[in-house]
Amino acid sequence: MGKKYTHDMLQQLRYGSVMIMTDQDHDGSHIKGLLINFIHKFWPSLMELDGFLVEFVTPIIKVFKGTACLRSFFTIPEYEAWMNEQVNTKNLKAKYYKGLGTSTAKEAKEYFSALAAHKIDFEYIDNEDMEVIDMAFNKKFADRRKTWLETYDPILTYVDHSAEKLRYKDFVNKELILFSVADCLRSIPSLCDGLKPGMRKIMFACFKRKLKAEIKVAQLSGYVAEHSAYHHGEVSLQTTIVSLA
Repeated sequence: MGKKYTHDMLQQLRYGSVMIMTDQDHDGSHIKGLLINFIHKFWPSLMELDGFLVEFVTPIIKVFKGTACLRSFFTIPEYEAWMNEQVNTKNLKAKYYKGLGTSTAKEAKEYFSALAAHKIDFEYIDNEDMEVIDMAFNKKFADRRKTWLETYDPILTYVDHSAEKLRYKDFVNKELILFSVADCLRSIPSLCDGLKPGMRKIMFACFKRKLKAEIKVAQLSGYVAEHSAYHHGEVSLQTTIVSLA
């Protein structure tokens, strides 16, 4: 654990790599971060090895016009910026890809047949890459993380997925930060109404359905997921419904 690898050992390991395949959403970014932090904690020398860690990326949102895919987006900020530029969105339909399981068999074949366009190598440049990972996960640096979150720009903060390499520092500052912001937003009740986003979506769905009679929790959770763009697990949603009731 934590041993320093010699140059010869690193050369041998160079012929192998680890590909991280997670969902493209914020929770998937968190899982990537946890895996990177795990390696950083126990085998930091591996992170200095070019091409050792690789991520597999897939679109998180696809925009369709009819049955034809008009454009694919790997990040939500890019999608929102593009949509704001469109004059007419009447005939456009956006499909959110919650996870890898949302993709069809045909889409999976497309991704793997063009693997070079769907993989990015993590890159180590200097000790700053190590320090920023420590900042993101070390319990001692909670105050530094608060300052870090203040740097978040909802328009400009996203990873360029057309690049072949992604520096660890950029992963933390441009992708992992999106999870941290989203986690705060869905975990801290709003000052305006005392509700979290999940709770607010449940209330919205109840008013939309004009719900007055009894209903099964599973039925209501399905209705909420369908009408409020709820992209997380339904078990969590059902627990929230029971708590509100």
